[in-house]
Amino acid sequence: KQSPEVFYAGSLWKITVQAFSDEDPQGRRTLGLFLHRRKAETSDQLRKLCTYVDPREKVTARYQLICPSKREVTVFGSYKQTGTLLPKAPKGWGWRTALLFNELGDLLQNGALRVAAVVQLV
Repeated sequence: KQSPEVFYAGSLWKITVQAFSDEDPQGRRTLGLFLHRRKAETSDQLRKLCTYVDPREKVTARYQLICPSKREVTVFGSYKQTGTLLPKAPKGWGWRTALLFNELGDLLQNGALRVAAVVQLV
């Protein structure tokens, strides 16, 4: 599943959520949360709302993905890092966690998983 793209800081951003059944040493299913950024084109409708378009294919960013869990609000990422070079679209950057997959049924609100992204370009 993916969120709609949002125009921010001269780029188009979205969050994707994907279930995986590999890469966990204990064989558990995991849930991946990924942040995607793509360069906005002058033809994009959202571009008309802003005069600045970031022309870079890749950007360095500090960011957090924030998601409720059964016991607490889970935060992935940190602003204490120097920044992460986000890959060129359509690749994303993020995390996989078994905790969120196990609690998914309890986290859904009207069939949707709520995830917030906080982004700071470096």
